[in-house]
Amino acid sequence: LRLSAMCHVVLLVPVIRSFVTAYPDVEVTVVTRPKFASFFTNMERVIPFPADVDHTYNGILGMRELFKKLLKKASYDVVLDMHDHMRTIMLRSMFKIFFTRVVVFEKGRKEKKAITRKLNKATTPLIHTVERYRLAFEKAGFPFAIKPPPHFELKESVMDEMNEWLKKNNITKKEKWIGIAPFAKHLTKIWPLENYGKVISGLIEKSPVKFFLFGGGEKEIKFFESLQQKFPAHCVPVAGQLKLKQELALIEKLDLMLCVDSSNMHLASLVGIPLISIWGGTHTDVGFGPYGKGEESIIQIGRDELACRPCSVYGREKCYRGDFACLTWITPENVTERINKVIS
Repeated sequence: LRLSAMCHVVLLVPVIRSFVTAYPDVEVTVVTRPKFASFFTNMERVIPFPADVDHTYNGILGMRELFKKLLKKASYDVVLDMHDHMRTIMLRSMFKIFFTRVVVFEKGRKEKKAITRKLNKATTPLIHTVERYRLAFEKAGFPFAIKPPPHFELKESVMDEMNEWLKKNNITKKEKWIGIAPFAKHLTKIWPLENYGKVISGLIEKSPVKFFLFGGGEKEIKFFESLQQKFPAHCVPVAGQLKLKQELALIEKLDLMLCVDSSNMHLASLVGIPLISIWGGTHTDVGFGPYGKGEESIIQIGRDELACRPCSVYGREKCYRGDFACLTWITPENVTERINKVIS
């Protein structure tokens, strides 16, 4: 059970993939929101169950209906609650009543609160969320190791659709391809947008580069259109053009993804391509860093310079200092230099 959010659901992918590979006699049903179910399609012996908990299965009565639907699907040997949210607590309680074994993953709320509090912060890095999920399986009696990337299994038809889109837009790979994903849900995770034009300018001065702009929503699309107008030969907005699986197919072709702490960062890391992630109010030590990547993939102001970091587990709208120094102190030159090192 893992209903949301996207970045948390996607981190289940390497765990589920590795689990079914290690145990060829198991079948897994993944209960998540409909928009995230496609992450688990094409995996052998994995059945995504799209649960619209906002409408079809809303409230207590909705949870009861979801429980009944799940019981009709199969007889489960164990239920793993990888969310530990009010909805999944209701669901797992119903399974317990019917004598189904339930295992709840360790969310680490206390440790995360200690590492993000304003004063006297804890400084010991926490385990990655992928590892938390894996340990829940181990607790259920299924130890295994996480397989290396790529973690997504894309159908040939998805690759064909993505290639058709490239052909339609007269795009062939003659230069380095860099993805840019500058947006996140919270302000303390968004690097100043005016910096991206400077990064693009700095990179195209050195070598031929094409930039694919990832995101979604009206605000993001308008920003991407402004970059495309400024750099028409170099920028290609992807937002609103491709479906999620097609975007993954395109990400596989990139030489690098430039991103912030966001779902696109996790997608790039699980695909297995190089990435540069810019961190502000959140911190990799909380357990949500780009999985399988090292310090070479991270740009952030150290806690020795900004003791207020991190100010939140998932992001905030306000800054303790009021100046968002964790983001504004990172310059376009810093980012451009790091990218050039990777793509050269």
